[in-house]
Amino acid sequence: MQDDSAFIATETAPPIRPHDDPECAYPPMPETMATFAPPALHALSPAEIGGGRAVLQEVIDRLAGHSGAIDLARCDTPSRRFVDEVLGEGEVIIRIAAPRDRLMIRESVFAGVWRIQHYQDDEPRLDYLETGPVPGTVYEWAERLTADAPPQRPQRFPEGLMNAPALLTEIFDHSADCRADRPHVINLSLLPLTPEDSNFLIETLGLAGLSILSRGYGDCRVSLTRLPNVWWVQYFNSPGQLILNTLEITRLPAVVKAAPEDLEDSRVRIAEALEQLG
Repeated sequence: MQDDSAFIATETAPPIRPHDDPECAYPPMPETMATFAPPALHALSPAEIGGGRAVLQEVIDRLAGHSGAIDLARCDTPSRRFVDEVLGEGEVIIRIAAPRDRLMIRESVFAGVWRIQHYQDDEPRLDYLETGPVPGTVYEWAERLTADAPPQRPQRFPEGLMNAPALLTEIFDHSADCRADRPHVINLSLLPLTPEDSNFLIETLGLAGLSILSRGYGDCRVSLTRLPNVWWVQYFNSPGQLILNTLEITRLPAVVKAAPEDLEDSRVRIAEALEQLG
C-alpha cells in the first residue's frame, strides 16, 4: 500500500518579475511560518495531572540522555488527554504505509518528542512516545520498505530524454554505496530537465510508502523512493508552489531530524510547563 498523501511535483514556481524592473526576476517569497506556541492547558483534576505528570517526567528524563520508548497504553484516558494537551502537535508528520501496517508519527510542539501510533490490519497495535532526533522505527521501516524488489537500473530509455539517463546512473551508483556521514544531494532545480526526464525519473524510482511533511516557511515534503536510501526532498512556498526540487541519497534527510540544541530546549520547556501546574 502506498501513502496517498505522497506525490512528486515537477513544475517549479515561475519567478516574479517586478513591473518597475522586468529584467529582475526572483522566486516567490514565503508569507507565513509555523512557530512555537505554548500549550493551552484547560482546567484539569489532580488525578489527570498526576498520571500525566509521571509520563512527562519520563519524557524529560529521556531528553536528558536516557533512551527508550514510553508506552501510553498504560495510561488511563484522563492522563493521556493531559499528555496530549501539553505536547500538542508540531511541525513534522511522518506517515508509513505497508500492506498490513500503517504508522502515524507526529512531532509534538516540543522538537524531538514524537508520538508514534502503529496500526496493523486497521487495529491499534502500539501507541508510545519517543525522544530523539527522529524515531528509530523510521530507519527500520525505510530499510524494510525498500528491501523487496527495488527498481532495476534501466537498460532502455524512451525518446525525449535529456539528462535522466546520466542522473539515473549517478543515483544508482550512490544508492549502492550510501554512507551515513556523506549524503549525496542532486539539485534538480538547477538542471535542464524535459517533462519526459521528470516523468521517467518518477516512474523508475517509484515511491515506497514513507512520506514526511515538515512545515515552516511553506512545506518541505520528503518521500522515500523504492530505491534504498534515495529520497525526494521538495520545498514549497506558502502558496504551495515548488521552489526547490532535490534528490537526497542518505539514510534519512537531515531536514527531518531535530537538532541536539532543540532537544535540550524541549526538555527545559516541558519542565517549565510542569512547574506552572504546581
